[in-house]
Amino acid sequence: MKSAKLMALGLIAAMAAGPLMAGAEDDAKAYYAKRSEQALKDLDFGTMEQKLLATYYMGAPARPQFVRPLGRELLENLEDPALRNSAPNDPIVKSHIAWALGQIGHDAAVPYLLEAAEKVNAIIEEKRKAVEAARQKRSPESHEFLIQQDEPGPFLSSTEVPFPYSPDVYWSVADEFKSVPAVNLSAEDHRARIEGYNYVNVLQHIFIALGKIRQKESAEKIVPYLDHPYPAVRQEAALALGKIGSLAALEALERSFQNEKVPAVRARIAFSIFLNDHTRVKYYQEILTMLKDNDVRVRLEAAKALRELALGESISPLFEAQRLEESVLVRTVIDQAIEHAERNNLFPPDAQFETGPNRVWTYGRPVRPRN
Repeated sequence: MKSAKLMALGLIAAMAAGPLMAGAEDDAKAYYAKRSEQALKDLDFGTMEQKLLATYYMGAPARPQFVRPLGRELLENLEDPALRNSAPNDPIVKSHIAWALGQIGHDAAVPYLLEAAEKVNAIIEEKRKAVEAARQKRSPESHEFLIQQDEPGPFLSSTEVPFPYSPDVYWSVADEFKSVPAVNLSAEDHRARIEGYNYVNVLQHIFIALGKIRQKESAEKIVPYLDHPYPAVRQEAALALGKIGSLAALEALERSFQNEKVPAVRARIAFSIFLNDHTRVKYYQEILTMLKDNDVRVRLEAAKALRELALGESISPLFEAQRLEESVLVRTVIDQAIEHAERNNLFPPDAQFETGPNRVWTYGRPVRPRN
């Protein structure tokens, strides 16, 4: 009798739970459908903050259904000088849209990204020529401070003045603030510009997205950016080509390495080549040499390259660089590179799949050199 009662109670509980679970699933579907609809509206008609939240929502789950809306919004108003200066079209919004497309990682995003790269590069070139023209018109007695947006913001530097950077980073990237008494955080356009994004940021995120998608055919469109006048753009183009890793991309990187004069860009190109072909040891040696450079940016690039390469044989040079390093940031990256190299030694690759005459593997945990 007792067992019959328990069975009856169990049957009642199962019948009650069935519709409840189905209802919860339906509620979840309805919520996400409503949330997706709202995100699409915000992407088209929302404020800057609403557009940013929409890109987070679309990029995080990586759903291909959002590729076309994001792609259209990325291209929206790029050719209209008046509208592209509004807060909803600020470079911070365009950068996040490019990020979302990279997170989704679908080939359908590539045409949008490549077209946006061309239009954004045209804006960068237009701004570069405007600053150069203003500098030529400026009288020798003038104290006007003109800064070129040649790097991703918010931090920009200049060699025009005794101090290499502006005391207030935000003013250096937002000239319109100079004509107002103070920054007004209640104004959407001020909130957008105070973030300090410029169109080099947008191009940077476009290349990062293309590197994540890794469509071989896109390499041909990226190669011309290896000759861009801005080193920051050349760096991101090189990394994107290295992530794509096609034969055409590697050949273009090798040609660019021979002509490149900026050490930080050379480090990025060397990493991009060696990442795809570990038999080209001269590029690895180049990275190790740059780890000793006097320029902190060059050392940072070399340390980041070794961190991602995670080569066990790089432990000794990394420890030597760690002893000499004065920059906290570079030292942190070197520490991460050492950890990755030690893991590589602890778990060497299977010789059936990863072999090469120039790879030397050390089994077991290496002994740390004495400081």
